[in-house]
Amino acid sequence: MSGWRVGHPSPDALGSRHRALRLARRFRRALHALPPLPPSPNAPEPAPAASPPGLTLGEVLDLHGTASLGSLVLFWSMFGQLPVGGVGNVAGVALWWLAWDWWRDRVALRSSSVMRLRLSLRWSHRLLKLLAQCYRQAGLWLRPRWPHWQAPWTRGWWAAWVALQALVIFLPVPMGNLLPGLSLSALGLGRLVQDGTLYLASLLLGLAGLVYMAWLGDITWRLTLEGWHLLHSLVTPVLQAWGF
Repeated sequence: MSGWRVGHPSPDALGSRHRALRLARRFRRALHALPPLPPSPNAPEPAPAASPPGLTLGEVLDLHGTASLGSLVLFWSMFGQLPVGGVGNVAGVALWWLAWDWWRDRVALRSSSVMRLRLSLRWSHRLLKLLAQCYRQAGLWLRPRWPHWQAPWTRGWWAAWVALQALVIFLPVPMGNLLPGLSLSALGLGRLVQDGTLYLASLLLGLAGLVYMAWLGDITWRLTLEGWHLLHSLVTPVLQAWGF
C-alpha cells in the first residue's frame, strides 16, 4: 500500500473550508487525469496498454494526503454504497477497524491487499466525482460548530456507533447499505470539518436505518411463519393419508 500516509493522534486536519475546497480541486484534477469513458454505458471500457484502467483503493486514499479518521470513515462509507457485489462486506470490515481506531483516537497503518483492489474506469470516475462534490459542498456550507458533540468523553460512544453501522453495512440486506452509509458519511465529514450538526445528522440517518432493518426483519419473520404454516397445512394431509 504505497503512499498512504497516516496521521498520529491529533485533531483531524480538515478544520477549515479552504482545506475542503483544496481537496475538492485535487479530486477534480484526478478525475480529469483519468482516461475518458466510452460514449455508451454498454460499450467496453478502454484499456491502457501499460496498466489496467481505473484506480486502486490505495490511490484514491492517497489523494487525501495525510490520512485521518474523518477522511477514512467518509471514504469507506461512500465506497460501501457502490452498487457492486461484495463492497458492503469489504467496507463493513474496514469500518469495524476504524471504529477501534476512533475509540483509540488514532489511525493505525495496515498494509492490506484490499488497498490494491482496482476499480473499473467507470467506478473510478463516479467515486472521484462523488468525493469531489462532497468536499466542495463541505467547503461552501459547513463550518466548525457545536463542539459538545465532539467532546473527548463522547469518543467511545461514537466508536460504538461506527461499529454498529458497520455491522448493518456488512449484512446482506436489500438496500441496507444506504442509510448506514449516509450516516457514517455524515459522521466522517462532520469530524473533518468539526461540524457538530453532521454528528446529529449521522444519528438521525443511522436510527432511520435501524428502523428499516427492524421493519424488514419483522416482515421476514412474518413471511417465514406464514410459509411454515402453509407448508404444514399442505404436508399434514399427505402424511395423514399415508398413515403417519
